Amino acid sequence: MDHRIACISQGKLHLIGSKPAEESVSSDFVRDLKKRLQVIESRASIRNGSGAAFMRGGLPMQDGPSVEDTFTSEFSCVSGSSQSGEICYGIDAGEVRALFIYEIADRYERRVYHGPNHRFAAISTRQTSEGPEWLVAMARDHGGSRIGLIKPQSGGGIQELTEGDSLDSYPAWAPSAEDSFVYQTSGIGRHHSSNAWEGLGPASIQKVNMQTGEMQSVAEDDRFDFLCPSYGPDGVLYYLKRPYEPFHRPSFWQFLLDIVLYPFRLVRAFLAFLNVFSMFFSGKPLQTAGLPPRRDGPDPKSVFLHGRWINMEKKMRQAAADELKDFLPKNWELIARSPDGEKVICNSVMAYTIASDGSIYYSNGKAVFAKAGPDSPVKKISDLKLVTSLAAVA
Repeated sequence: MDHRIACISQGKLHLIGSKPAEESVSSDFVRDLKKRLQVIESRASIRNGSGAAFMRGGLPMQDGPSVEDTFTSEFSCVSGSSQSGEICYGIDAGEVRALFIYEIADRYERRVYHGPNHRFAAISTRQTSEGPEWLVAMARDHGGSRIGLIKPQSGGGIQELTEGDSLDSYPAWAPSAEDSFVYQTSGIGRHHSSNAWEGLGPASIQKVNMQTGEMQSVAEDDRFDFLCPSYGPDGVLYYLKRPYEPFHRPSFWQFLLDIVLYPFRLVRAFLAFLNVFSMFFSGKPLQTAGLPPRRDGPDPKSVFLHGRWINMEKKMRQAAADELKDFLPKNWELIARSPDGEKVICNSVMAYTIASDGSIYYSNGKAVFAKAGPDSPVKKISDLKLVTSLAAVA
């Protein structure tokens, strides 16, 4: 059960287990990207020097936010590789999203794919006679998500395997004897007139045959969400299960409240316009009180976890008062499904992974734990919080 585990905590990638006990992984790609943006910013400031001020007739020019203030990046997903001693991960650096292979021993990062169109939310890898194949979940900015296939050694783009107005994610290759994969999918509810996102339908697990294109429902029930499917080395299917919560529909009283508050919101919009006007000509906002401090990572107050917002600030306060308090409800269960039926492995699970020997690693938001098997005792292996992605290193 002594595996090296890669995990993403609050947008940062860590390696835990073995020696050293815990180590952070940094991206050379992100570092170089930030440097390039800073060079472009520096050149632009030179072009906008005293000569440019003279051409503007002495009018002040707004000093916009710097790259140092606005540049953010985070690791969006991580997976084990089909090669020993490697991991695969996705990075979201603003308008640039990319996939990488990382050789742990040499600390060498190799870019596989990058572009602005997709945010990569999950990866599943396998080795074939023609080389490695990756299944990736590609989230788009408009809210939808697709499952795609990429062959790192062949080059080229990503072949989309699913379609429709849905949130398709967490693909996982089926056992090697089958040329198929499973994934979770939820229909997207949109407003009838504006087409804006309103919520998600129940999440189900579907299985796709790569040869025939045939789709088969594996786990589906309108009362539950079935999430993050993954196969163990013995062919047992694991997934998360939680009660489904229908998305919010505005009530008649909410509509009346909007009417009452309309004049106040109109005044607020006018003041916001004046604030932008002031920023444009003087570079200084009218409002200075209450501005949020700069953050170096994602906001920990809330996490969009498997299609549902979780208020982590509130959960952290509760956990500080009661160490036995979990971040997630008990009914977020990790399930092992075999021909004999479903078996609950553990509760309050945020993310998990299954190692090559059947060991189970999972996070409940407060720490990372390990079990040698479904019936084995639980052992805490890390205090990392808000771990949203885990992968066992081969």
